[in-house]
Amino acid sequence: MDRRWYYRVMGKIRDAARTRTKIMEAARDEFAAHGLAGARIEAIARRAGLSKQLLYHYFPSKEALFQEILEHKFGQLLVSPPDEKGPGALFRQRFASAAVDPVWVRFMTWEAAERAAEGEIAAEAQRRASLARGAELIAAQQAEGVLPAELPTELLQLAIHALALYPLGFPQMTRMITGKVPTDPEFQAEWAAFLDDLARRIVRED
Repeated sequence: MDRRWYYRVMGKIRDAARTRTKIMEAARDEFAAHGLAGARIEAIARRAGLSKQLLYHYFPSKEALFQEILEHKFGQLLVSPPDEKGPGALFRQRFASAAVDPVWVRFMTWEAAERAAEGEIAAEAQRRASLARGAELIAAQQAEGVLPAELPTELLQLAIHALALYPLGFPQMTRMITGKVPTDPEFQAEWAAFLDDLARRIVRED
């Protein structure tokens, strides 16, 4: 094999992968700031430092880019058991993972605002698979007696997501109610402690 040919080909593949990643990161930020309807291909290209023509070489439309961002995110998302034990562990873990990436939470908030609840869900298969893994963890903790077995697993999962995402998805409400922004480490510590205490209170002691 011609080594020079091989390295040229591999270099082009790596460059294409880096460019694709750069476009997706820029698009995620643009969608988070303006929503799918308000985002512009020109603005995404500027964020990525690329021409609009090059962006279209990788993605045929804004909608295709939106779809791929979701598929990539949920395809790689790993839902693992919490390192700590106790009823509040899953509550705190879900909030902590969301707090690491508030831009992604804003992205999801825009999607919810712009798309009807009964309409098509982008990357639905990947997202359902991710949620199913989370439900399995909750069900396992219910079977172990860590979380209340009498609560419907799907509703408990929805409550965990709501408690984790609401302060980040609606930062204006968090600030008006608590006087702190959700990115404030002090607020995050207080909310994590609250989630831990709340989870303990919903567990019935024998």
